[in-house]
Amino acid sequence: MNDLIIPSKLSKRFPRLEAIVKQAQGLFDDSFEDLERHFLKGNGLSPNTYRSYLTAIRQFYVFTGGLNPLQVQPADIGSFYDHLVQTVDRNTAYLRIRGLKKFFAGVEQAVPIFTNPFSIMSQTVHDKLNKTKKGSRTKKALQKHELRQILEWLSENQTMQGLEDYAVVLMLVTSGLRANELCQLRWKDLECFEDWWTCTFIGKGNKEAGQELYTPAVEAAKRYFKKHFRRDPGPEDYLFYTISVFADDEIRPMPYYVLWYRIHKIGEKAREQEIIKRDLQFSPHLLCRTYATLLYREGMKVRAIQEKTRHSNIETLMKHYVHDDDQASPYLEKIIKGAV
Repeated sequence: MNDLIIPSKLSKRFPRLEAIVKQAQGLFDDSFEDLERHFLKGNGLSPNTYRSYLTAIRQFYVFTGGLNPLQVQPADIGSFYDHLVQTVDRNTAYLRIRGLKKFFAGVEQAVPIFTNPFSIMSQTVHDKLNKTKKGSRTKKALQKHELRQILEWLSENQTMQGLEDYAVVLMLVTSGLRANELCQLRWKDLECFEDWWTCTFIGKGNKEAGQELYTPAVEAAKRYFKKHFRRDPGPEDYLFYTISVFADDEIRPMPYYVLWYRIHKIGEKAREQEIIKRDLQFSPHLLCRTYATLLYREGMKVRAIQEKTRHSNIETLMKHYVHDDDQASPYLEKIIKGAV
């Protein structure tokens, strides 16, 4: 990264300044793995947020031509944002800026002489950086009849991948588990209490968490596993694995990106065959939103849904996970019935 230049007058006035600055600069002279260790890892970020923030730092580094973080000014961040919105939507740009905020907050904590560019930024620039795409605060979810159609369609495919696709979708949409949470589950993490199941795992913020599982989803996972390995699952076995295409392919626990791709392809095929007619972005997160939304529409109390989805903030839950676009007409018919 670029070297810092300290004026000689300033260096004479503050003899220790050069040593302090060199020590601080040393944090940025190595690889990005060192930056991760210093300013991102261990801060309670979820794997998805961590990857997003790391992408932001790397993009900013390339955009500024390797500018040392200690030299960054508000104008540099403003220019970076202007560059971002030319290639990505405002919501993605907003998340990238959040990553930079987290990064520079870590720098500020590690380097006492550092002035965080976000702390001296004008309100106008702050407002620009915080803009998001209008109408996107609440994202869509599958409707009840769409979910039933998807599950019925998936259940018709009795191949090994068909059984896994069905089990994965059913598990996600009936548990509210995040993708990385599902991928880490082993059978030893599941426990049955008479006629219902629970699981324990490391959730958001690297904290141990638990979740209720839908019994038919667990049974579907077992059917897939027996088809794949021709035996019952053992305690150390993962719930889901990759599907080998060639004979010498290594079968391994399903990673996040494979799970995301599989859900995405399910959505593409469902639209091609007109199982789903709306233009929905199929992802594990869509199934998580569907879980919360359908529970809400069926009358489950918001506080209970908050517990099931493990969200600390009800406002966040309602804005980002519950999609409620019911028409008013059926309710008005009940209210005004017979009067008009």
